Amino acid sequence: MKVLGVVQRRDTGRPEVVYGRRCKPTEIEHEVRVADLALHFRDCPFQRGVKVGRAEPDAVMVRDGERVAIEVDNSGKMTAKQMAAKWERYQDGNSYILVVALTEARMQRLRKGAEPVKDRALFTTFERLRSGMPEPWVDWYGQTTDL
Repeated sequence: MKVLGVVQRRDTGRPEVVYGRRCKPTEIEHEVRVADLALHFRDCPFQRGVKVGRAEPDAVMVRDGERVAIEVDNSGKMTAKQMAAKWERYQDGNSYILVVALTEARMQRLRKGAEPVKDRALFTTFERLRSGMPEPWVDWYGQTTDL
């Protein structure tokens, strides 16, 4: 396996060497975040490059026999219009969608703009997942839940 580069995920501490599938240098941190999420769900097989409807999520996992689309919002730079187009591509699929953002504020913006998939999407942050909260996921209506 080749070294892709290094990533500095925190303001302090050492940078981390990144190994993995080939990607653009600007996407290395995103790939690391997808891997972090896969490690959080160790018992669920992850696949990359799988279509859900017309969308291609960052990953697809199988949990309790259900196929679940994974979206990791690493940059926080997608506009509301771009996100609306992404949710529209999910209309042809029937999978649940798990969205993980870096910050609470970004998670809330994504949640509020996800009306087209409001009955299938859940939102959280990496911090919420690491915290051990009993219900780290938030649905479109603002209700918290666990998976």
